[in-house]
Parts: sequence; structure tokens; C-alpha cells
Amino acid sequence: MRLTVPAATLALVGAITCGCAGPTDPDVTPTVAKDALQRDVADKLTAAGERPQTVVCESDLVGELGRTVLCDVAMGTTVGFQPIVTVTGTDGGAIQYDLTPALSREQLEAAVARLVAEKSSESIDSVACDGGLTGEVGSSAGCDVVAGGVPARRMVEVTDVSGLTMNFTLRTS
Repeated sequence: MRLTVPAATLALVGAITCGCAGPTDPDVTPTVAKDALQRDVADKLTAAGERPQTVVCESDLVGELGRTVLCDVAMGTTVGFQPIVTVTGTDGGAIQYDLTPALSREQLEAAVARLVAEKSSESIDSVACDGGLTGEVGSSAGCDVVAGGVPARRMVEVTDVSGLTMNFTLRTS
């Protein structure tokens, strides 16, 4: 079985800037507080036409090139994703960062269960994926699916990424 589905239902310009006021002392590393980052990500998603129910980031974003923070975004009771926030630069007290789409292991398991259920008359007993899925074309993850008591190994592979929209295929391996 081969399916293509969007992991998130939105497209967003990849780079956004937090204009958070911060120290201009070159010896002080600028930081975006966790609460401010959550608000900024939610505001950017809302401006793109997709209002999230919640955005929860794991920590403050330290303004060092390449530093990352994961944020859990719930778009509804059954749809969520986990964008990776990566620092791309700093300018005084402002931090520029990109968002890369991703799904945590739990989010990927829920997405695979929904897809298999849509294409099968069998009930889904369980889904266990090896890990999450990063929004880079060619990224993949294996999932063990038990439907109607029959186990099957499924492979998920990212086929396209546009903003925060990630399309992937699901096939039996």
C-alpha cells in the first residue's frame, strides 16, 4: 500500500525572526524565553491561516548558531506535529530561526494508525514506530503495525517538504 498524506496542514515561510529585546553586549548571548518563543510560533502559524490549539516548547532558545529547540504543536485533538526550531543567526538582541517540520514518535504512530485505519476494514490493535520523522526529503522510519491481529512492518518516507507541510508515503516493507 502506498499513500501520500500531509503531516501538517499548513505552509509557512521557513525563516522567522523574533524581535525580542535583549542585551546588545557582545559578551552576552541573546536568548528567547520559552514563553516568548511559544507565542511567536503560535502567532506565525495563525498568520499563515492555521491557529494552533497549543504550542509547548521544551526550553528557551539560546542565540547560538545551530542551536535547536523542539516545540509540540497541537492543531486539534488528533493532529499535531513537532517543529524543530534552529537558530540561523543573531543581530543584536534578535534571534533569527527556521522551523523544520517533524513528528515525534507518538505523533507518527498516531498518523500511521489513522492512515492504516482509513485504508483497511480491520481495527488497529497497535502501532510502534522506531522513532519520529524529520521533515527532510528521504527521511524514513519503520513502524510495526498490528491490524486485526495481523502484524505488518510499514515504512514511512518523506517525499516532499514545503514550509511546515511534510508529505510522506506509507508502504508495507
